[in-house]
Amino acid sequence: MIQLFYSHFRLSCLLLSLGFLLVSCRDKDVVEALPVTVTVSYPSTYAVKAGAGITVTLESTTGGEKLPAQTTDANGTVRFPSVLPGTYTVSATQALSATDAERITNVFRQALTLNAVQRSVSITASSNQTISLELAGAPAGTLLIKEVYYTASKTPNNGNYFSDQFVEIYNNSDSTIALDGLCIADVYGVSGQINPNSTPTDFKDDTRHVYLNSVWRIPGTGRQHLLEPGKSILIAQDGINHQTDPAGNPNSPVNLANADWETYNQRPDNRDTDSPSVPNLERVYFTGGFDWLLPVFGPGLVIFRTSDFNTLEKVAIPSAASLEPRIKLPIGQIIDAFEGLQDANSGAFKRIPASVDAGFVFASGTYTSESFRRKTATTLNGRRVLQDLNNSGSDFEKLSKPTPRSFQ
Repeated sequence: MIQLFYSHFRLSCLLLSLGFLLVSCRDKDVVEALPVTVTVSYPSTYAVKAGAGITVTLESTTGGEKLPAQTTDANGTVRFPSVLPGTYTVSATQALSATDAERITNVFRQALTLNAVQRSVSITASSNQTISLELAGAPAGTLLIKEVYYTASKTPNNGNYFSDQFVEIYNNSDSTIALDGLCIADVYGVSGQINPNSTPTDFKDDTRHVYLNSVWRIPGTGRQHLLEPGKSILIAQDGINHQTDPAGNPNSPVNLANADWETYNQRPDNRDTDSPSVPNLERVYFTGGFDWLLPVFGPGLVIFRTSDFNTLEKVAIPSAASLEPRIKLPIGQIIDAFEGLQDANSGAFKRIPASVDAGFVFASGTYTSESFRRKTATTLNGRRVLQDLNNSGSDFEKLSKPTPRSFQ
């Protein structure tokens, strides 16, 4: 009997000890959520320093959690009451009407989208839980990049084919626009951690310029090439029917024989295809190979105008001074931008400042035939008005195949 009592006693003590141990472990595993305050200000040159109605988001880069967006009060402040410790991307955006833009900026008198992004923000129990952002932005574009097909395609033999890339530019205004002198360029920098040695662009800390690899220009003396409202132009790498041309790829998703322009790179070895039916853009500056190949992992692209291209500064790449210098373009000359990166975790590799393009898109892989097309915001009298929040991640949708000159 005594033996049985001690056995039960030892068992009870063991269970009690295990209970204390489990409670102790559970107590250690509890992660306390924290309040986080975000303050958002306008640029110091604006007439108004802070304001209400700015949308702020916190998105975890470790656990994938995206907290419900909040809007600032009149002081530009917003409070997230319960945020788990971790690493976050903090972003703010505000779309201003022409009236509000004039009141707040005392500079712009047209619709304006402002953005700010701060990446890799560490939120811990011991850190200061107040995050400060300063908005920046430019007027909503009248010419917009409507679609970018950069992922390229696979051949029947599972080879890689990239000559069917294209960029489509759309007139988002209600007026005819002369395209003469319009430039398109790709921005220097890799698209992500493509190999162990990949690092973000050397120029990532310069938020007032982009650095261009190659620049192409629409020829003309002023008003030779007009684009009506709701119409677009197609710029092909090679202006051929890629599905049927002997130099093409039967698996290509596009026929670009009716493109408006192509980026022909004239060389002594004639490696680039020159379509006789599609006019050539002017090659203003070139640092590529035998063709204007957009990075299949994701390009940075800008369209812009400049009164004298030769006055733009040429800058050596600090980590690769032996390469040709890149063109330093002030962001104030950019009309529109697009950014694609390797994947969702490649934000640190952004090449275009957040004030011009706050986000980025990414494909499911390379040579997938996927394309990215700008979303439609509304339709006015039968004319599509495309969304322009100066944020590629919000403005564009991923398509399983390209839709040149179409929304279908």
